[in-house]
Amino acid sequence: MFEEKISFRSTTGETIVGVLHHPSNKLSCGAVILCHGMESDKNSDKLIYLSHILAQRGILTLRFDFTYVGESSGKFEDITYSGEVADLRAAYDFMQSRQPVRTALLGSSMGGTVALLFAAEEPSVAALVTIAAPFHPEAFPQRILTPEQLQKWRDQGFTFYNGQRLNVALLEDLERINVCASARKITCPVLVIHGDADEVVPVEEAHELHACLSGVKKLSILKGTDHRLSNPVIMQQALTEVVDWLGQQVGHQTL
Repeated sequence: MFEEKISFRSTTGETIVGVLHHPSNKLSCGAVILCHGMESDKNSDKLIYLSHILAQRGILTLRFDFTYVGESSGKFEDITYSGEVADLRAAYDFMQSRQPVRTALLGSSMGGTVALLFAAEEPSVAALVTIAAPFHPEAFPQRILTPEQLQKWRDQGFTFYNGQRLNVALLEDLERINVCASARKITCPVLVIHGDADEVVPVEEAHELHACLSGVKKLSILKGTDHRLSNPVIMQQALTEVVDWLGQQVGHQTL
């Protein structure tokens, strides 16, 4: 197994930086693209662990920074779901150009919803895993702002979240998203993972997402687990489940 630092262009011309984890054997049996959350990046503990274990199972894995964070160019203030879906399109096309094999997607938090929205439009996606993914991303502004602050966001064109500027394009983008409608269009197998003590995205949203999926699907609720899977024992159990399930979808080896 070895790592390769790579970069490619987004649809808007930004530079996206990622890391490919190559299996020891030259021909991998499949591939997985990992999508981080809003306040994370490609170097999260979960994504690094998954990249190593999947590569050990013979699966080519890509973890990358969306165009507003980490080593990729772009500004956090320009973040939108649609923009991240476009970034994922660039990543998916890059992977297919390098090695056209069955490719699955895994996304955590916002990255999970982004992966879902992309899978709804790309029928060649082999499988999808969401971890703590928002089913109601349009509710995000109401969770962090008062009605008065929301109106100010619209009027002045920006607001601040955890000290960082967010442009009104995000608010407008959220109002156009319908996760359930997208979920109904997905044809690949889907694994939905969520903690029942998630303090950011209520666990009920995982049940709603699962109900909207019409194909092969599995719902895994983690007892006593928060949004970031902070408990190392439970996180290990969850990621083992993910690797085993992805191995069944795009690999030929089991744990």
